[in-house]
Amino acid sequence: MSLEESLSAVEQLIEKVSAALLAADPQILEKNSIALRDAAAQFTYALEQTAQRGLPVPAQLQQRVDAIRDALANHREGLARLSANADRQVASLIPQSGTPATYGDGRGTQPGKPGVARIYKSAG
Repeated sequence: MSLEESLSAVEQLIEKVSAALLAADPQILEKNSIALRDAAAQFTYALEQTAQRGLPVPAQLQQRVDAIRDALANHREGLARLSANADRQVASLIPQSGTPATYGDGRGTQPGKPGVARIYKSAG
């Protein structure tokens, strides 16, 4: 596969991944993400072959690679935001077990030691 063909495959799959992200379709997103990873590996191989032959990457292709880099950065940021939002939603529905109350339960973790809320115990 030539450098141009492999780059075009990556661009097409990035568009499909973007559409799947916007549609919030996890099955299509997973399928296209795996295909994108494979296409990116093929493109990397094509770049290495070009470099071994001593051929420079044409400026037009380099601009397209830069656009892909920017699109992937946006995808990573969007996925991080979605992940944080999903974590907050899950935490609001299902509180984490084992987290202490704000002021603790008033019992020490070890016998004879004060508990978490020492500030409210008398000084004497």
